[in-house]
Amino acid sequence: MALELIAAITLAFGVAGLVLLARKLSGGRIPKIALPASIACALIAFAIWGDYSWASRTEGALPERLTVIDELPQSNLWRPWTYVVPVTERIVAVDRGGAMRNEALPGTVLVDLVFMERRAATRQLPMLVDCQGNRSAIVSDPAALSPESVADLDWAPLPADSRLAPVVCTA
Repeated sequence: MALELIAAITLAFGVAGLVLLARKLSGGRIPKIALPASIACALIAFAIWGDYSWASRTEGALPERLTVIDELPQSNLWRPWTYVVPVTERIVAVDRGGAMRNEALPGTVLVDLVFMERRAATRQLPMLVDCQGNRSAIVSDPAALSPESVADLDWAPLPADSRLAPVVCTA
């Protein structure tokens, strides 16, 4: 967020310099109101660009071991244009590189889900995916998994359109 602030301040000074240069070259025919109006328009455009490009920039910077399985769009009252085209504020990825299989638990894969949110810390959550039963469960202690403890997990069926099982079970 600090880099965004630095970029916005730099943009404001750059636009101010261009408008002042244009006023000087035009002999003062450009009205004085053009300076704050141009800065305001540039900052609003920068904020909108940052909102809509965050998801693609974040996905492009992810290592190959992470696969995005869901994007969560959002609309806000203070950004009315998001009701026309919602902006992606959260991304869910699965860490395929860290996927673990256990011979004692055939057909299951332990993976970390990575939750990324704009302007928030990234979180990881270990999840056990049952590829044969098309279900998943959050695991509080992955080291304590055993065939007996798997039966006690709070299993939830995966939605039909979930990308979790196809990404995890085919790897």
